[in-house]
Parts: sequence; structure tokens; C-alpha cells
Amino acid sequence: MKVILLKDVRGVGLHGTIQNVADGYAVNRLFPAKLAVAATEEKIKEIEAQVAARAAQVAKEEEQLDNKVAALRGKRVSLAARATDKGGLFKAVSVTDIAKAIRAEHSLEIAEANIHLPEHIKTVGEHMVLVRGKNQKAELAVAVTPAL
Repeated sequence: MKVILLKDVRGVGLHGTIQNVADGYAVNRLFPAKLAVAATEEKIKEIEAQVAARAAQVAKEEEQLDNKVAALRGKRVSLAARATDKGGLFKAVSVTDIAKAIRAEHSLEIAEANIHLPEHIKTVGEHMVLVRGKNQKAELAVAVTPAL
């Protein structure tokens, strides 16, 4: 019997997939526990429409991220951090700090996962950071100044 899984079922499949299972297993275990529904033509078309809509949404989000990354190419952000007299920072600059600076200075929302530090920023000065999208990359200059 073909069923559409409503939740992940160990040994059977993942949520939203269409699986072929034994009739007794479907009737006695999956249906009563509301883990699956019978795979009718109507339900299959519904699932396919949901998958297509989700794929379109993901593609749109990736395109928006690429546009944001392209807009950051060659740009610069400034951060103020507590520093010693010799220029060392008391606390390393994190990707969270950089994401907040991008949001404040350029009004762009970039996820922390898309910001890549080649090395920890532990000194005052200008450092290069890589911002990645699906198809775009941009180097962003991060200027760290001592906080007063």
C-alpha cells in the first residue's frame, strides 16, 4: 500500500515522502498513530505542489541572498571594540558583531552562517572577511577601532 508519511518514521522514511508499506503495517500502525495517510492521486498532487512551492521559495531566498552579497562587494564596515594600548582586543570580533554592523551600516540582513572569517579578529585595524551566497562571493573590509 502506498502511503504519504506525515512524520519521520524510523525504518520507513522521512516526512512528506511517498512509501510503499505492507497493508497491515499501514492500517494497524501508521494510520492510528497519524504517522501517514493513504496516497491517493489527490494527496500526491498536493504533496508535489507543496514541494514545488518550497523549491520556488528556496530559489527566491537564494537569489535575494546573492543580491545582498553582490551589494556588499567592495564595501566596508566599522566596529569599535575594547582594546589594549598595544592594539590587542580584550574579546575577539565575532560573526555576530559583523552581521550587526552590516545591518546597521548597510541595512542588509545577512545570516551569520554566510559570513566566513579566515582567522579570528583579535587586533585593531582593517581585516578582510568573506561573505558568501549561493552563487556570489564578496570580500568585506572590517575596520576595528579601539572603543573610547
